[in-house]
Amino acid sequence: MSNFGERIREYIRESADRKLTVGRMTVSRLAFFGLAAGILVVGVVAMLVLVLSKREKGLTFTRADVLSGYTYRMKDDRLSYRTEDSIYTYDAARDVSTYYRIANIEGYDSSDSMTIVYAGSQFMIQGADEAKALTSGTILDVRAGKNYAALLFKNPGPDRDERFILILDRTMHSVNQISFKDSEIVAFDFLDTGSTELLWVSTMDVGQFTEESIVRIYDCGDGGAMIHYTSPFYNQAIYRLYLSDRCLFMVGTQSIIRYDREGNGFSAERDRVRIYGSTIVDFSAGTETAYFIALPVAAEGEENSLVRLITISETDDLWSNVMQMFMPAPIVGAFLHGGSICVFTTENFLQFSFAGKKLSDIEPEYAPVAAFEYGEDGFLIVAEQGCYRVTLD
Repeated sequence: MSNFGERIREYIRESADRKLTVGRMTVSRLAFFGLAAGILVVGVVAMLVLVLSKREKGLTFTRADVLSGYTYRMKDDRLSYRTEDSIYTYDAARDVSTYYRIANIEGYDSSDSMTIVYAGSQFMIQGADEAKALTSGTILDVRAGKNYAALLFKNPGPDRDERFILILDRTMHSVNQISFKDSEIVAFDFLDTGSTELLWVSTMDVGQFTEESIVRIYDCGDGGAMIHYTSPFYNQAIYRLYLSDRCLFMVGTQSIIRYDREGNGFSAERDRVRIYGSTIVDFSAGTETAYFIALPVAAEGEENSLVRLITISETDDLWSNVMQMFMPAPIVGAFLHGGSICVFTTENFLQFSFAGKKLSDIEPEYAPVAAFEYGEDGFLIVAEQGCYRVTLD
C-alpha cells in the first residue's frame, strides 16, 4: 500500500498547477489618394493608424522580488518557496514579498492568508507567538486554507501506523480530529465555498485484486462534520477537486467526475469524462460550462508539446468535448486566462481561443523554465536571469 501511495504522491507532485498567455495583431497597410490640399491631413491620419496597427501585442516583464534557484509553489495566487532557513511568500498582484525565518523545518504549506510549518511533532501558524506540539505522533504533511489548517500525522497503533487529520483554526485550536486507520491518504486540501470552508480527503485502499478510492468532505465551519462521502472509485486515485457555482469536479488519474451543488452539499455522481494518460493543470468555469487544461503525463526527463482543452457541461444536458493542440516547442506552462488558452513554451508565448484559433505568438524577452498564473493580472515566470511578473499588453 505504501508503494502505491508513494506512486500517487509522485504523480500529484509532477502535476503542478501553472498558466500563460500570448498575442499578436496583424498589420494593415493603408493606401490613400487625394487632392494636393488634403494630402498632409490624410497623411498624418494614415500614419497614426499605421503606427498603432504595428503595435503588436507584447509581453511586459517586471522584475519580481523573488529569489532565484529554488523550488516554487503557487496556491491561491500566492507564490511560496523555501530556503535553508526561511519560508518566503510572494504576493505578485501587490509585488510584496514576506519571509519567516524558521530553521530546521521539515515541511510547510502556504495560502493567500496563512503559512503553516512543521517539524516532527511541532507546528506553527504564522503570527503565533510560539510553536505547538502534538500530544503524540509525528506530522507527515500540512495544508493551509483561508481560515483553517490541517495536519496529517501518524500515531503508532498496535497493528500499524494509524493516520489522523487534525483540523485547526487560525489560533491553532483544534476543530476536529479524524481517524483513517484502514486507509492510505493520498491527497487532502481545502475548498472555499464562499459561505464556509470545506476540507476534502482522498483515501485509497488496496485489496487483493482492486484499488479502491473514496473522497470524504468535511465542513470546517460546522465543527468538521462530514457532509459528503463518495461511492468507491476503482483502480484510480482522486488527487484534486475544483468547485464552481454549479458543480463540484473530482479529478482522478483516469477521469473527471462531476457532482452538482445542492445547498451546502453535493448530489450523487452526474457525469464522468475519461482523461487517462493526462493530468489536469488548470480549471475555469463559465456560466454553464467548465473548462480544463490537460497535459499528457510525461516520463521523467521527457518533454511535452501537446495541450488538451477538455470542456464539460454543467447543465442537465450532459456533454463533453476534447480539443488537442500541438505547440512548436516544449511546454513550460499552460493556463486558462482571460477567456483564452495561454501557453508558455521554451521559445514562445502563445494564445488561443477556446475554438483553437491562434490569437498571439510572441517570442518572450526571457525564456522561461517555469511559469505560473496569478489571478486575472498576469503571470510569473522563472528564467535564468531571474523571476519576472509578466503582463500581456
